[in-house]
Amino acid sequence: MPGSIVSLPPEDPDESVNCHLENVKSLKEKAVKDKDYTVRREAVLKLADKYRNDAEVFEIVRERAIKDSNYTVRKISLRELARLWNEKPGILALVRERAIEDVNYEVRRAAVRELAAHWGDMPGTPDLLRDWAANAEDKFVRSAAIQELSRRRGSSCCTFDFVKEMALKDKDSFVRTVVVQSLGKYWKETPGTFPLLREKALSDEHYSVRSAAVQELAEGWHDEENTLLLIREGAVADEHYSVRGAAIKELAEGWPEKPETLELLRERCLSDEDNMVRGIALHMLASLWSGEPGVFDLILEKAVKDSHYSVRKCAVEELARNWPERPETLKMIRDRLLSDNDNFVRIVAVQELANGWNEDPETLLLVKKVALREKDEFVREAAIRELIDGWQSEEINEFLKKFSSQPAH
Repeated sequence: MPGSIVSLPPEDPDESVNCHLENVKSLKEKAVKDKDYTVRREAVLKLADKYRNDAEVFEIVRERAIKDSNYTVRKISLRELARLWNEKPGILALVRERAIEDVNYEVRRAAVRELAAHWGDMPGTPDLLRDWAANAEDKFVRSAAIQELSRRRGSSCCTFDFVKEMALKDKDSFVRTVVVQSLGKYWKETPGTFPLLREKALSDEHYSVRSAAVQELAEGWHDEENTLLLIREGAVADEHYSVRGAAIKELAEGWPEKPETLELLRERCLSDEDNMVRGIALHMLASLWSGEPGVFDLILEKAVKDSHYSVRKCAVEELARNWPERPETLKMIRDRLLSDNDNFVRIVAVQELANGWNEDPETLLLVKKVALREKDEFVREAAIRELIDGWQSEEINEFLKKFSSQPAH
């Protein structure tokens, strides 16, 4: 990120005026010509903030909103136009145009949001948003329009039936996911929302929609009859790992007092076919039930026996985080550093040893041994990094000189 591109003015008044003019000129040039998009973006923000009454500044910001090669500059320029110059002729038309024609989806979404924020009460805008929500070819425009309409729920152009139709009929899973999230956020008090979300959680064809519905139900309808049963079913029976993972997380956070929750998490940690789900279950068990009998032993077992490296890695991290005082933890992490067949697990093991057992003399000896003899270059480099960061002494500095003098491989 570049440094400040606006310097402090000198003390002399005449020099201050000249410096001011030079600063404005420099900012204008940077906003248009600098090769670094972060400089152009910063220049646009400075110009809009400090020189909004300058006609040339307005023209520069308007041009950047359309022509800049970087989408973040166009997005920021569009935001500043809508915020500072929304009453100028042509700005509304420009924002509407960018929502449809910009090549980047982030800019198109931003244009929809700016339109709703600054011209939402203008005649014609709600109808335009409704038309985009129903008919725009671009899924990002449709989803952003639905979000903005939902903020204005209850108006003639945004009824529950309209949003329900989008949830049921839109062909794109991303749009349906956004609709489900909007239903949970803005339509919670509407009687038809709960059964619609329940239907989406159970039967939508795309996992991302089902996952979003599970999350909205857990957050908004925690005490509703059958919510808990539905989420338990999703945690076990849904065909996609992301839905099972989301359901497990919601169960652990929303119903930790239920004995069935702990048992379900144990079972998923041991038996789920997907490593991500086993990892989520393991993390929630370690985080919320660290004192429960059997949980520590289960995490120890997963650190060695799970078939996937990501779960073993997660187990090592949770052991170090939640049970650092247990002798078995230190023993297990040392074992994983020396014996695991995956370098990601061994890297995490050396990091956890260096962070948690820095004062243990055996830790230093082991990390030095790994730095010297480990065959895997990534594990070796991790050990060297921990020596550099974790132990400051003359002896370590001398030891590290061995590596600085070695030729690069």
